Amino acid sequence: MKRVLMTGVRRIGFNIAKKLIDNGYKVAFVYRTYTQAVEELLKENAFGIEGDLSDPNGYLKVVEKAVDYLNGIDAFIHGASPYFSTPIESLKRDELYAHFVPNTEAFLFLCKLLYPYMLQNSGDPKGRIVAFGDWAADTTPYRYYSAYFISKGALHTAVRVLAKEFAPYVLVNAIALGPTLKPDDFPDEKWEEYIKKTPLKRSVSLKDVVELTEFLLNAQSITGEVINLDSGRHISGEC
Repeated sequence: MKRVLMTGVRRIGFNIAKKLIDNGYKVAFVYRTYTQAVEELLKENAFGIEGDLSDPNGYLKVVEKAVDYLNGIDAFIHGASPYFSTPIESLKRDELYAHFVPNTEAFLFLCKLLYPYMLQNSGDPKGRIVAFGDWAADTTPYRYYSAYFISKGALHTAVRVLAKEFAPYVLVNAIALGPTLKPDDFPDEKWEEYIKKTPLKRSVSLKDVVELTEFLLNAQSITGEVINLDSGRHISGEC
């Protein structure tokens, strides 16, 4: 049975967690707010850890609780990701860090804390880490989301840095998503505009997201990659 810690299980992460549980994984996850998704995962015998990833003082406790419940750790999936508009003209420092800390700093230090536990595993590789980035961070970030894209760009860099630091024992990769699930409060017309800008003219398949995540959790020879899963959005050349 593989043991995985997850952050961000409200939407896409919820579907990944459900599939992993169905496939025999033992899952622990971090949540800030008790939602229906949290309730459903708890019913599936996943282990919930209440925590705020914007507070670095809580990272050690999250890791200790997860490792204790899982009796070790094989994989870490980081999907937590604040997302709100921050036009550069009015950008405030606290808005930058409201994105950067849970997106990037939490990823970096949770990985640092989990790595020694992964080294205790037998086999080769000894662990796998998957982060969720954004297709536009490395290509054409769009306007009004400066803090979000700065944090995602740093996350992509952290993936490459940790892949080198943790080699050859732990594989570290990221999935850079395009439009996948429409946020509840997002206008339908604006969502359709986003979809039309993808060369494939369709949203990202949730099935593809789940299956690519599972692939990276089983891969033997891929590390340091940021894989675009975006219906081709990164080649459209449009902002």
